[in-house]
Amino acid sequence: MGDPLRRTYFSVALFLGVLWFSMVLWAVWIFSPKFLQLFSAPRSRTVFSQLEAAPGVTVPGFEFFLYHTVPGDTFFFLAQKFKLSEETLRSLNEFNNENEPKPDTTLLIPSCDGIFHVVKRGQGLSDIAKAYGVSLAALLKANHKAANGDLYSGEVLYLPGGNYLTNHNIRWLTLRSLTLQKTFTKPTTGRFADGFGDRKDPISGKVRFHAGLDLAPGWGSRVVAAQDGTVIFAGLHAGYGNLIILDHGQGLTTWYGHLDQILVKVRAVVKKGDLIGKVGATGRVTGPHLHFEVRLNDKPQNPLLYLVP
Repeated sequence: MGDPLRRTYFSVALFLGVLWFSMVLWAVWIFSPKFLQLFSAPRSRTVFSQLEAAPGVTVPGFEFFLYHTVPGDTFFFLAQKFKLSEETLRSLNEFNNENEPKPDTTLLIPSCDGIFHVVKRGQGLSDIAKAYGVSLAALLKANHKAANGDLYSGEVLYLPGGNYLTNHNIRWLTLRSLTLQKTFTKPTTGRFADGFGDRKDPISGKVRFHAGLDLAPGWGSRVVAAQDGTVIFAGLHAGYGNLIILDHGQGLTTWYGHLDQILVKVRAVVKKGDLIGKVGATGRVTGPHLHFEVRLNDKPQNPLLYLVP
């Protein structure tokens, strides 16, 4: 084999080798950023030397410090200052929106990058793992957990390889909605006349999906707000008759249909238990009752998952 041909083969082999190595590094960076730290110099601790250790915050493999913001601090600036990503700081401090910290805000600063979640009441490990796209086994191992029983409200979890969730992400909204479950009060008295799910329509006789619960306490009975919220609709709605819709935040709304009277106006702020209407028989009905729905991002949920037992 001549020298020119040998040099050509060598150049091609070298190019393919560099390309393969670059692809491996890229894949490692995407799927496990912490792995790259094995090939880099240890992080200098001088950036943390003036910070106090955060008491009570423990995650295996991480240290946490407290930082008090000053005027002009932004997450972009702080990420550069502490050699971390914005997503790390925002997820750990629950600023997963476009807001910036106000002066004299106390922030948690971790010793290295990662996606974190602060546990809220009603959230389980399997719910959290699903929301962030992490396997339950990986979540348990990374946080030295055995089961949901190990979890407590306010605890910080590390999500190995987890996706960063903004507060507009459907998975974040679904996860946050769990904190409100089993805190809704029954909106009126009386028996449950019909349940959630497929049923035989009392008017058409055909099997149709029933998006809520029907309660039949009698004509003119009180209807109260099931949870604190803001009135976003109060008026006639096809099929529902006189309808009130309350917005509870985190993508959750409640619907109160077939009312005889509407006693609130749009944009009114109500508290749980406040009188908002009276039971009637308006809309598509066979008799007086309250049709009650709970929706998450406009998708009907089983109200029994939210009502206090």
